[in-house]
Amino acid sequence: SIQNVLSEEGVTKLDVVVMTHPHSDHMGSMKRVIDNYNIGTFYMPDAVNTTSSFDRMLSALEKKKVKTKVIWGSAKTTINWDGDVEVRVLSPIKGADYQDNLNDMSVVIKVTYGETSLLLTGDAESYAEELMIASEKELLQADVLKVGHHGSKTSSYWPFISKVKPKYALISCGDFSIYKHPNKNVVGSLTHLGAKVLTTHDHGTLTVTTDGKSFDVLTER
Repeated sequence: SIQNVLSEEGVTKLDVVVMTHPHSDHMGSMKRVIDNYNIGTFYMPDAVNTTSSFDRMLSALEKKKVKTKVIWGSAKTTINWDGDVEVRVLSPIKGADYQDNLNDMSVVIKVTYGETSLLLTGDAESYAEELMIASEKELLQADVLKVGHHGSKTSSYWPFISKVKPKYALISCGDFSIYKHPNKNVVGSLTHLGAKVLTTHDHGTLTVTTDGKSFDVLTER
């Protein structure tokens, strides 16, 4: 699925790849991505897992000699892009006690292009959200929020989403999630903030386009 999307967009190489955290639903296909594309820099948190998909990913990185960096978030941490696009890494924060919670170790990224911005939160849960509020609350506001942890009740606490104040809230969730994602209270809180909530369950692949002045959210169905 990932390769189909990239091929349709004419992508032949990847300057930056970010593994948010080592859970298979977020990096299970990473080996294939690494095998099929030349990658400039591969970023990941200081977190490991014992799964076969994680081992295959590491082996693929080593085999292709991909430049790999462990990254920590802060108000000053950025990923080099170009003069018009700013990519800030807000989490995980070095020194914080995440108690081996891989979800809270998710790499959280804010992408700003001109007057538009997107906040991509991986599976970051409430503890990570609290730390970002404490250290980077002035950076949290974004037009589009990729809602944390598939809309689970463990994420999207009111103090956090009220700082983000998104116009759109996008939720990745399966058609028949055994976890019943997204949580109705999370959807209600986002709607109360004025966000338009879209899920992949209802709308298929969600694509955000922007020219730096305005943005559109395109749905597959």
